[in-house]
Amino acid sequence: MNRFCRIFGRTARPAAAALALAALLAGPARADDTLRFAAATDIRVIDPIWSLEYNTRNHAYLVYDTLFAYDSKFQIQPQMVDTWTVSGDKLRYTFKLRDGLLWHDGQPVTAADCVASIKRWGERDSIGQALIAASSEIKATGPDTFEIVLKEPFGHVLSALAKTGSPVPFMMPERIAKTSGFEQIKETIGSGPFVFARDEWVPGDKAVYKKFEDYKPRSEPADFMAGGKVAGVDRMEWLFIANGATAVAALQAGEVDWVEHPPADFLASLADDKDIVVRAVDPFGMQTMLRFNHIHPPFDNEMVRRAVLQTIDQSEYMRVLSDDKRSWGLCRSFYFCGSKFGRDLAPDTLLQQKNLDEAKATLAASGYKGEKVVLLDAVDDAILHPMAVVLYENLKAIGMNVELRATDGATIFALMLKQEPIDAGGWSIGPQYADSTNYSVPYLNNALRAGGVGKASIGWPKNAEIEALRAAFLKAPDAEQGEIADKIQLAAYADSLYGLTGQYKQLTAYRSNVDGLIDSPIPVFWNITKK
Repeated sequence: MNRFCRIFGRTARPAAAALALAALLAGPARADDTLRFAAATDIRVIDPIWSLEYNTRNHAYLVYDTLFAYDSKFQIQPQMVDTWTVSGDKLRYTFKLRDGLLWHDGQPVTAADCVASIKRWGERDSIGQALIAASSEIKATGPDTFEIVLKEPFGHVLSALAKTGSPVPFMMPERIAKTSGFEQIKETIGSGPFVFARDEWVPGDKAVYKKFEDYKPRSEPADFMAGGKVAGVDRMEWLFIANGATAVAALQAGEVDWVEHPPADFLASLADDKDIVVRAVDPFGMQTMLRFNHIHPPFDNEMVRRAVLQTIDQSEYMRVLSDDKRSWGLCRSFYFCGSKFGRDLAPDTLLQQKNLDEAKATLAASGYKGEKVVLLDAVDDAILHPMAVVLYENLKAIGMNVELRATDGATIFALMLKQEPIDAGGWSIGPQYADSTNYSVPYLNNALRAGGVGKASIGWPKNAEIEALRAAFLKAPDAEQGEIADKIQLAAYADSLYGLTGQYKQLTAYRSNVDGLIDSPIPVFWNITKK
């Protein structure tokens, strides 16, 4: 990995980080009731419905709660809901909220709040849009009861309300939830275990969360996103330390309790430190990928996209993330390998062997005339940056006119929402990764949404066959879902929808006096205490 880091100067050794660490040490005394988390990227957007950024979602799990949640066996469990019933014809779902739920401003959580929140989320989320379309009515029937009435059976009601991938159906007060899903909210009021201290939020530096003393956790033990979300510390600080070496030095000095993504260069030394625990808390890993902008040249051309796929050797992308093969695997399924639908249907040796000569021939046959390709590079992200460097070298090797746009991860996510052409600040291609919470399910995999602008995720691919198959998957009984999932994969490969670069299990590092971390692809902060 070192040769790639040196190209763009991302990683400094701990000695070079001394001045930055000194700034951290200059702060007030560190209390045991504060958890300090060095996140992989900064928080710039705090509306989890408007933004698809993972950090925004992770922030929101501190502040907001959900109606249902998945446990570690991926069984759906009630969270804010106490009881629910489903009519015999499967057209009427009735829900009752738990007693004692309060918003952070002290007001009680009502059914009207939940109805407004579901509708706002349904404006932005793919399965939420499908749920809204299948519903004839979503209404409050009392202060703590509401109904979803369907026009036709829709077997994914509870899984939609429990989904963990962005955007998550977080509950908000009605007055806030009435904000359009296409407009950012002005207030951050949730009912979750922590209160967002907006007055202490400094983008580019830190975000602060304080224990919500009136939060009423469920009685069951915490289990992935389900169960009792007990805040074990009074204060949680989400720190953004752009330099990985500085973050590691802060962890070793005890100034940070948990580093989300320590650079691979430092894992061995961290593992040798008796005061540090290094392990994978994500039992599933992340799917890494290359996303194309389908609405502007040159990647509006399938043959140009195919040429890029022909440059991919997944092991090359994985090796720059880690020399330890235990932390990665090759996976050519658009769903996670090892999941229910994760079959490998890729043609021939695609993604397993790099064939630059074949890629050059495909590019030449595509009609590519040297158009500029803007490659997005998140220089502060320990996963995205090394991938961007590999991609840069491969695109140059087949004759593409590549311009590297290097900036921080939060800015990259904002740039990827831009639909403008290249000459107006747009983008062409960029590496991304996704956790297993959605991408192992055909309909919930955001990158497989292919409805074009307004009906697809970043990159905005348009493929009528894939959209028809995704719609059929929603209505299909369990016995037919596997066949439809396979057809979606085959159509995605035929269209070179996006490029799979492997399945990566990121190691994390934390102080040994931190206890209770829950194994999860999402960093969660309840159940954690400091000994």
